[in-house]
Amino acid sequence: MQRASHALAAYIVITIAATWPLALGLGRDIAWDLGDSVLVTWILAWDCEQFRAILGGDFSRLATFFDANIFYPAPLTLAYSEHLIPQALQIFPVYLVTGNPILCYNLAFLSTFVLSGLGMYLLVRELTGNALAGFIAGLVFAFAPYRVAQSSHMQVLSAQWMPFVFYGLTRYFETRRVQPLAWASVALVVQNLSCGYYLLFFSPFAAIYALWEVWRRGLLRDRRTWMMLCGAGALVAVVTAPFLLPYAALRNEVWGARTIAEVSRFSADVYSYATAFSEQRIWGRLVHAYPKAEGELFPGAVPLLLALAGIVLWGNPGSPRRSRETAKAGPAPRWLVTTLAALAVLHATGAVIAIVMRRVTIDFWLFEVRLGNVSQLLLRAAILLGLVLLLSPDARARAAAFMKSRGFFVCALVAAWWLSLGPSPAALGRPLDLASPYLLLYEYVPGFGGLRVPARFAMIVALMLSVLAGYGAAWFATRRWGRFLLAACALAFLAEATSLPFTVNGMGETRRYNLPEARLYRPARAPAIYKEAARLPADSVLVELPLGYPDFDLRAMYYSIVHHRPILNGYSGVFPLSYGRLTFALSELPRHPELSLDALRQGGATHAIVHEGAFLDTEGTDTSAWLRRLGAREVFRNGTDVLLTVPR
Repeated sequence: MQRASHALAAYIVITIAATWPLALGLGRDIAWDLGDSVLVTWILAWDCEQFRAILGGDFSRLATFFDANIFYPAPLTLAYSEHLIPQALQIFPVYLVTGNPILCYNLAFLSTFVLSGLGMYLLVRELTGNALAGFIAGLVFAFAPYRVAQSSHMQVLSAQWMPFVFYGLTRYFETRRVQPLAWASVALVVQNLSCGYYLLFFSPFAAIYALWEVWRRGLLRDRRTWMMLCGAGALVAVVTAPFLLPYAALRNEVWGARTIAEVSRFSADVYSYATAFSEQRIWGRLVHAYPKAEGELFPGAVPLLLALAGIVLWGNPGSPRRSRETAKAGPAPRWLVTTLAALAVLHATGAVIAIVMRRVTIDFWLFEVRLGNVSQLLLRAAILLGLVLLLSPDARARAAAFMKSRGFFVCALVAAWWLSLGPSPAALGRPLDLASPYLLLYEYVPGFGGLRVPARFAMIVALMLSVLAGYGAAWFATRRWGRFLLAACALAFLAEATSLPFTVNGMGETRRYNLPEARLYRPARAPAIYKEAARLPADSVLVELPLGYPDFDLRAMYYSIVHHRPILNGYSGVFPLSYGRLTFALSELPRHPELSLDALRQGGATHAIVHEGAFLDTEGTDTSAWLRRLGAREVFRNGTDVLLTVPR
């Protein structure tokens, strides 16, 4: 435990350094940008307010927990995105004491790095028995380059419970005690509820990991093991299921199935893994094979080299001894086994070449070999490999030794990479002749049809790659010069994976409006217009103009923390149909004021906040003027921010 505490302290220090200068403004700056990060900040604050009310005795909030105050009057609007209840519980004490959602968001954001490192450290230390290898693996997972590219999506960053699940399962099989299995179950529940993508992406890998442990430890006929695992799985399902009900209720109205075209657009390309995030210092401009949405997935050179060492070098059994049963079996002629193995390698190599180059024709003078159908090449390689294992006891022994040491992580790495390619695998944007397991999930497994980004399987890739890198680090750590090499690897990895100075309060650009200030204020220092809105009657409904542009809608959501009134504005993963109509009706209020006023009335708005300074030219002042002409009354003005009543 002492070493674990030292590793935890090191991860905290490295996290602060890797996200510098965020630590200087934990209570006032938003990590990365003021886009989706603001959405997450609002979600955390909404959850914490519900927790506070429930603890205060208002148990009716349990029934209305998902009826968030955005997109009024649409119901269950919290379920338009991730609910983030575990993250909110994590920072709830800080919220109670400070009332500062910005501080809470930043602490939750930083904790994803620290806990990812700690969980991977514990897992790899348990698997390899080497604390230094565990530390290197934790570093690789905590600061995986994919995490930098996803810095504005804290739900995607919240993969820190994955290694804890594996660690708890490993400890259970090692000690046969119930407590580690219970903690693994808790970690899996928390992981499921932290990110809907990982609920569907990671849970199957956790189940297969448990089955792998059962197999490699010879417990296939152990009734107690099966009963314990089934009980743990049932408990995880029972606790997770209630949180899915709001999403199921919106499935037909809001969460419709994504089209194959949309899902393919946000799938990884083969060359996405040779494309680095542009903000990375070393590889950002050098490794840029095929930029696309959600497609900057280069894992870094150090993790790849360490993982390769872990696959090839760790626990190499050499030539295994043959048992009596093996000797009696009478192995097939060596030339036959060697020929089949060579053919399997050739077909596998051809598949890799076809994946990278799509279609290749090799001229051997007397004949030509065309490589293009990857699925066919892989199938032939698998059949040939199966024949090798069937005919060669030595090959079976080697394969079994490999599978029992790190085979799960290699197979899971390949599977996660393959699934990340989505329903239509492609290389450089052109289709591959490669079967798509993701397409089967999309068509037949509930939930997958509503997911938009298969490329987020890249986090599972990073998880498995980190474990394999830990095996490689463990091999080097046993060498006399290994510690110096691993120290150099750690420094090189941090140099290639991080982005310094770390972005805070990032903003985009727009030509239609004047951008708001590139910062948010904690509720105690919120603009006066929102403090005035907090004095309105409890049944008031607000709309903020301009509406329909994310920068302003996100601020309307965030500052609703101050007044707690329902708002017509909103921003999320999906939008209700009424919001699209409202956006169109309010797009240019001075040109069709009666239509805009009618839309406000139908939406239920009782008051409007007009940010006149956000509009170009005189459109802002014209908007306020037209509302007054139509009967609106100015209640409060603070500079260019105006609060008006909406005439009934």
